Amino acid sequence: MEGISPKRRVLAALKGEKIDRPPVTSIGGCEGMLTVDVQKATGIYLPYAHKDSEKMAKLAIASQKLTGFENVRVPFDFVVEPEALGCEIKWPDKIDQELTILTHKYKTPDELVWPENLLEKGRIPIILETIRTIKKEVGDTLPVASFMAGPFTLGGGLTGTTNLLVWTLKNPYYVEKFVEFSTDIVLEYAKAQYSAGSDIVTICEPNASCDMIDPRMFKTYVKPALIRIAEELKGLKVLHICGKVGPIIQDMADCGFDGISIEEAIDVKRIKNLIGDVKILGYIQSKNLALNTPNAIKEEVKKALQSGVDLLEAGEGILLPTPLDNIRAMVEVVKEWKID
Repeated sequence: MEGISPKRRVLAALKGEKIDRPPVTSIGGCEGMLTVDVQKATGIYLPYAHKDSEKMAKLAIASQKLTGFENVRVPFDFVVEPEALGCEIKWPDKIDQELTILTHKYKTPDELVWPENLLEKGRIPIILETIRTIKKEVGDTLPVASFMAGPFTLGGGLTGTTNLLVWTLKNPYYVEKFVEFSTDIVLEYAKAQYSAGSDIVTICEPNASCDMIDPRMFKTYVKPALIRIAEELKGLKVLHICGKVGPIIQDMADCGFDGISIEEAIDVKRIKNLIGDVKILGYIQSKNLALNTPNAIKEEVKKALQSGVDLLEAGEGILLPTPLDNIRAMVEVVKEWKID
């Protein structure tokens, strides 16, 4: 398979086709793929790039070139949809800070009204234009990946995560309505990302981990929505849940996504007997990648590869302060790896 392109390798890995080695990517996770070092190298900085498709595309492509990852990914934040739906966003003034939700707009399901021209709201048009620009630039050499909040997490963004978690116990009707509304939003936005040029769309559900809700709540409120999303999305799709996922790994696999992205370092060989053809993306600890030495990172990567992970990634995505040398150490080990 000499000369295989990164795009072919990544897409083949997700489809379960024969490849020379696992890809090293940043497709799952909630943290994006951008670092402070990349901003300094390009002279393009946050938060300005969040609002400018040209700057965002240049940073995304530069992130791939400077790290060696086998994909390009946007956006760089996790609050595009809540902002588009009227929530107030806190814009940081430093290049190593993330965007956060300042105020949640919705108190009850009665306030949820489907927005006219959703794809023209907030920064959604900027993200879609960025995807189109990247697709033109990279052509068929690199896969384009994009991501968004899943329905349970987006529901928490709209009303406040604490409110949603309390309602799982005290007001199930409210949870159902917020998740139903958010599912419709996810579907329209995800389909638009494919149309703009995304090869892979990731649905991120950090609020659905076992650190946040009981596995029974996952089956009741989250799993049905994710199954509907997987059934309606026709392109390659990945489900990401960070934190503890061991008790729900079978449920994650049953949702119908091509891959599941995890942070938790679980026994991949054991769970592969449970999840069938679903591919595993992960599970290098993002904090370790940011803070450890390159040599320590290389050892962690080797253990993950030996475990049988299908696409090697930082479990939560790439944290903004992560040194480029550390990322390159991770990439180097994977690109030298051979499948027996």
